[in-house]
Amino acid sequence: MSQTQLGIVAVVGRPNVGKSTLFNRILNRKIAVVDDRPGVTRDRNYMQADWSGTNFTIIDTGGMVPQSSQKMEREINRQVDIAVNEADAVLFLASADVEPTDLDCEIAKRLRKLCPQKLILAVNKTESPSAEATMQSYWNLGLGEPLGISALHGKGVGDMLDKVIEKINAAEKKKEETDYAVKIAVVGCPNAGKSSLVNKILGDKRMIVSEIAGTTRDSIDTSFNFGENLIKLIDTAGLRKKARVKDDVEYYSNLRSLGSIARCDVAVLLVDTARKLSEQDMKIVSHIRSERKGLIVCWNKWDIIEKDGKTFDSLVKATKNEYKDLENIPMLSISALTGQRVSDVIKLSLKIKENSKKIIAKSELEDKFFLWIRRNPHPYIVGETVRFLGIKQQNDTYPHFVIFCTNPKRVSQDYIRYIKNKIYDAFDFVGSFVVLDFKSPGRSGAKSREEFEGNSERLAHFDEE
Repeated sequence: MSQTQLGIVAVVGRPNVGKSTLFNRILNRKIAVVDDRPGVTRDRNYMQADWSGTNFTIIDTGGMVPQSSQKMEREINRQVDIAVNEADAVLFLASADVEPTDLDCEIAKRLRKLCPQKLILAVNKTESPSAEATMQSYWNLGLGEPLGISALHGKGVGDMLDKVIEKINAAEKKKEETDYAVKIAVVGCPNAGKSSLVNKILGDKRMIVSEIAGTTRDSIDTSFNFGENLIKLIDTAGLRKKARVKDDVEYYSNLRSLGSIARCDVAVLLVDTARKLSEQDMKIVSHIRSERKGLIVCWNKWDIIEKDGKTFDSLVKATKNEYKDLENIPMLSISALTGQRVSDVIKLSLKIKENSKKIIAKSELEDKFFLWIRRNPHPYIVGETVRFLGIKQQNDTYPHFVIFCTNPKRVSQDYIRYIKNKIYDAFDFVGSFVVLDFKSPGRSGAKSREEFEGNSERLAHFDEE
């Protein structure tokens, strides 16, 4: 699998110099999680941006601490190294509220070795007049002219971006809209193994993987090729219960994760095999269903549990019996660590996306529908008979059907489930949430009286068989 790339710009520097603020300034919207605490940006965060008609990818990175012995900071440094290696331009961001620190000097030395031709030095927080004197000291880093900017107010950012564009290949000035075979969001509760799964699929440690719950705080997108298919993969911050969202950082990350579900075609709900589906998992399922997205449930860490040939089948049966919303949702047992059945996640996502767009021939749909209701009529209701008159598929990105009947509000939930299951079985919509709307024939958009009379005759024909 090879990652697809545009012109790329990496924003790097020590902690708390305003990298994420600059990232958001360039994008004109709040994407990276911003907070006054150092180290709030811990993964590489990729987004599309443009300046003066040139499109590029910008990478927000964690704060560099090159000689740190702390595990998390070593992982951040690795992320920065990968970002610098794949970038066409590297913005080294410092802060004008102090002269170059020992850490600034150490980072500058490292960047001179890694990418001397890519470097642009920008000094942030130049809002006050006193910053001018501090600015001069940044010449001592040996990186050329320091560009004074204010990411917070926008001062000097345009001139800085002009320098960035000079370092991006002119052939990449126009970004064509990408046609993805499928867009997949990897979702779940914190520490279910989402980043490990993404890394296994992509084949590099693009995202920080740690046993510390919540080490992915932003939703991060990556494009890659799977055979002849271009896939977009979205790894999301772990979705926590509202009561457990203790600060603004987790609050914004939760919102961003929900937004990632809205942007995907298929959501992969990752569940730690060591535990059952939780209430929070089912709330995520409910949100996926409300967004009309496809769903796969993946039981991760399958390699570490004791099992036999019946373990997975028993787990699936018990889960679907307990949660009827998952009755027609496919489940996989995987190991993000070993790669066991990881490729099946992509294959199944492609199948769900393709099948969700399937248009059923009108005659085939109606023939099967009238056969189903003949063989299993709706339960009789005194004085309010439910009589089915027709079915029509809607032109949507998910399986959506309108069923015309008398007394539509009286259709029982059991019968709705019966019709849905018949549709799943007949037309292979497994993995998508089938949506049924029940309407009376007199409502706006209903079929003509002649069509309903024709369907009534067809139903009578089935009754005579």
